[in-house]
Amino acid sequence: MNKLGFMSYVYMGWSAEAMAEDARKHGLKYVQLDPKQKFQVMDDEPFSLVRVEKIRKIFEDNGISVVGLSGYTNLMNPNLQKREEKLIQLERMIDLCSAYGTRYIATETGSLHPTNAWRDYEGNRSEEAWEQLVSIVDRLRNRAAANGAVLLLEGFALNVLASAEQASRMLGRLGTDGLGMIMDPFNYLTEEDLTRQQEAMAGIFSNIAGYSPIAHAKDSLYDEEGFTTPRVGAGQADWRIYAELLNAHLPEVPLILEHAKPEEIGECLRLIHEAFGQAEASGEAGPSYGT
Repeated sequence: MNKLGFMSYVYMGWSAEAMAEDARKHGLKYVQLDPKQKFQVMDDEPFSLVRVEKIRKIFEDNGISVVGLSGYTNLMNPNLQKREEKLIQLERMIDLCSAYGTRYIATETGSLHPTNAWRDYEGNRSEEAWEQLVSIVDRLRNRAAANGAVLLLEGFALNVLASAEQASRMLGRLGTDGLGMIMDPFNYLTEEDLTRQQEAMAGIFSNIAGYSPIAHAKDSLYDEEGFTTPRVGAGQADWRIYAELLNAHLPEVPLILEHAKPEEIGECLRLIHEAFGQAEASGEAGPSYGT
């Protein structure tokens, strides 16, 4: 099965030393790290190269590699001044990738919703919003390419980039120089998709697996509060299907745990191992979409 890692914010409030030690005990090999997060290491200088080296060494001393950076921000923030400020900050983070020992930095695409980047908004589906997003992504992926880095987009069913088909469309238009995707089917699944998960997940893999060097581990949930993506096992997604597709098409891609609390990691890992065991027993495979 895929080697496992974690998002640094799983250990929000922990020191870098403490989170690295705990993650090592769980057998985790990778971290997707947010440079803006407080690690009790030069936190007043989040973009300092000295800080980068200190944090990287702490994880590497525990056998954990920085697989990518978390540069999540609402690329479509309707407040244009705040949008530009965040884009400039993201560009600074792109410049840090090589110092952290990775090529990859991930972000969501966001929403035009006036108060919540994860809420649906009618304007998200307009051609104008799409063209704005393409222009912003082109700017960022050019910055990434100039630094030998790759910007990885993480679509979301309620955002401007809402489907894997749209992600494929963007890649076709802009190319893959400095641009890729995160394999996270949980973000793309609609409520209807949950009734046909084999077909829906296979479609997501066929569209973006070949451009996805990192995969995420969480879940999908539709309830009275709307659409959320909780920790593994807390939603409605069929993890056996996901495990089968990873086994068949992206077996070498790091699988990164998110939306869990430290005390929930053990249970999440148990469920993931169980799903891969079921997938291996089924022995299903299909055409390869690997990178």
